[in-house]
Amino acid sequence: MKFKNLERYRTGGTSSKMQLSVPLPTTPDGRVYRFSPNEHAHPRHFVLGGADESFVITDEARRRMKLPPRSKQTVCPYSGIIADDEQFTHPEDLKAATKIVEQAAFADVQDAFHDMFRNLERQFSSSKFLKIKTTGRPSTKPKPRFARRDLLRELICDHCGRDYGVFAIGLFCPDCGAPNLRLHFAREVELVLKQVGLADSQQGQEELAYRLMGNAHEDVLTAFEATQKAAYLYGIAQLGATPSKPVKNDFQNVEFAQRRFSELNIDPFSTLIPAELTALKLNIQKRHIIGHNLGVMDEKFADHAASARLGETVHLVGEDIAQFALLAQRVVESLDTWLAGGVPAPVGADPTTKPAPSMQLQSADEKDVVTNLEISPLAARVAKWIAEQSNNGLGEFANRDALMKAFAETEIRELAEAIAELAMEGYLLKSLTTGHVLPHMRPTPDLFATFDPLAEIGHPISDSVELIERILASGDSVNTASLHEATGWPLRRFNPAIALVIGQIGENRVSKTSDNQYPARSFHMIADDRVALKRYTANRKQ
Repeated sequence: MKFKNLERYRTGGTSSKMQLSVPLPTTPDGRVYRFSPNEHAHPRHFVLGGADESFVITDEARRRMKLPPRSKQTVCPYSGIIADDEQFTHPEDLKAATKIVEQAAFADVQDAFHDMFRNLERQFSSSKFLKIKTTGRPSTKPKPRFARRDLLRELICDHCGRDYGVFAIGLFCPDCGAPNLRLHFAREVELVLKQVGLADSQQGQEELAYRLMGNAHEDVLTAFEATQKAAYLYGIAQLGATPSKPVKNDFQNVEFAQRRFSELNIDPFSTLIPAELTALKLNIQKRHIIGHNLGVMDEKFADHAASARLGETVHLVGEDIAQFALLAQRVVESLDTWLAGGVPAPVGADPTTKPAPSMQLQSADEKDVVTNLEISPLAARVAKWIAEQSNNGLGEFANRDALMKAFAETEIRELAEAIAELAMEGYLLKSLTTGHVLPHMRPTPDLFATFDPLAEIGHPISDSVELIERILASGDSVNTASLHEATGWPLRRFNPAIALVIGQIGENRVSKTSDNQYPARSFHMIADDRVALKRYTANRKQ
């Protein structure tokens, strides 16, 4: 008897005693479904894709790995345990393989019986006493197909180049076992900043924009809490212990989180200076106000923010959310280093990429900026390009793809360093990022003030002085739209100048807006503000 259908899966043995191997079902993107053998590794499910064979693995990256990549073993991304690949086969996939073999064997038996009766039909074709009639070859059941869906969180390990996907929070790369916690959270930050960009685009729909901002802000804390909790529970499991008490929402509070992590003899918040820690705590409280009090400030929030006014809506702008996300990322970076036994994550671009020479400055003015501000020529060119690309001078997110295209001859690593340099000097607000991707970035008023003149766009500083003279000659309450209308200036000229003015006003007297029209809706001045504006004007006229 021939087994032509089973032969498709034969990997060894004889024709009568075959060794069979059935390929595992894959997701639409070609990933293999995996299932951790550790029953405590919630949620156990993950997918494993291919690897970039051109990816260069550095010695620095290998120091953080649990095993050599592309081996015949897999690392559970949730618990870190290592086992042979076959131990990660999902039980449903084993059932699927059995069904495939059963279907192939059944088809072979059908074919054998059909051929047998076909032969009998020919043998008795001339008989007067016995007639055998066969129909066409019997139809076989279609080959079983098993649907697989890709998971929501897709990552590429920046240590070994392996593509994989996880549910919830993944701590380790399934291929090499290197901690990927900071990479996981960086993906959260990227998505949050996209939400902020979407909110900024809702012109004339302030309520919708505020709701989108609130959702983005809440997503930061949700991801931050889940990431801390996953790291803490992993650490407790490594000690062979159980949490001293239920975790609940302890990781929504810095002090409670520090107490939890003290059980593991670590304090991931120690990487933040006091001012940063205060900002982190304030943003956590903002989330509680937005999530539980419809954004209306109460007495508890007033204890954390001196500028809080009871009964008013807590203000939210993109810079606040970006700051919250980046501070949380710093804490996660610390946890990621702890997971690697104190070895920090490698940073920078692919070391095999040949560096390209930095773009040279084209004008004497730009050379003067480099000399006076002590920034690199490349950083000055990037800042000038960002100023030139701005449509409204408000500080919208720079287009990263367009930036890379404009500086195509520059290595990504050098470009990322130029952006970091501008951020350190206060010209940009940027997100943290890992691997070979540029961060999200937004210009500050100082960038326009310095580089608009070089780009021959305008002179925000002298314009701000003119605005202050108008403002001081009017009342103490200023409506930004009315002031803009009175100047008759284009929005691109007005916004950088008014942003410099608003920077001199006490934050609690500025009514911020998220409509992507102006940097603030209005502001109110007291004596302190008027003095600050007069001194600002006097210094700029010298």
